[in-house]
Amino acid sequence: MTNIFEYDNYYQDFLDQNGVDLNKAFELSGPTKLSLNTQKLLKIFSNSEHKQNKFYKARPFFPQESMFQAVCLSNLGYNEHNTSETNIGLDPNDNLELKSAIGLSNFNLMKLDMHSSLARLLEYKPGTGIPLHTDSFTAFREKYGSDKKIKRYFVAISKWDWGHFLQIHDNVITHWSVGDAYEIPEGVYHLSVNFGIKPKHTLTITGFSNE
Repeated sequence: MTNIFEYDNYYQDFLDQNGVDLNKAFELSGPTKLSLNTQKLLKIFSNSEHKQNKFYKARPFFPQESMFQAVCLSNLGYNEHNTSETNIGLDPNDNLELKSAIGLSNFNLMKLDMHSSLARLLEYKPGTGIPLHTDSFTAFREKYGSDKKIKRYFVAISKWDWGHFLQIHDNVITHWSVGDAYEIPEGVYHLSVNFGIKPKHTLTITGFSNE
């Protein structure tokens, strides 16, 4: 008799085939401490006329591995109801305004080239998040035409609260302070969740390393 709670977990099979194992520790660097004017950043978010509302799904421009991840996640039940987000930063003017509010000194702390960096501010309402995935920097490289090392950071804009957490491989991150910036290396699996009672605001900052 078939167990109704069993299902094909193609994602787990994929992880196993690629040697992704939670029992193998990933050494995560401690947070870079940024000094941010969060009220200014949230005001930019509130006033933006270019907010995007989207959810995690397969998209035609995804690289093959990212496309496979998105299809697997859809098969597991992730959809527009539990992965929705509101974000700004893809509009060039919003991006410039965000970077100006972040400030050159903070980009220097992250060792990023401010000029070519992309800053996005994301809002996850309670009951939503971005599920297990890896980031591909293919489009970023193509846009700027450079083979320099690319770095991406998760930056806390709202205080840590009920149900807010970030997981980078086997590292589960909670109790953050506003301005804590964690680097998420390319190819490392991670997720970010808000199963609490207040919106979770974060920055993702992607740029070329100037180390």
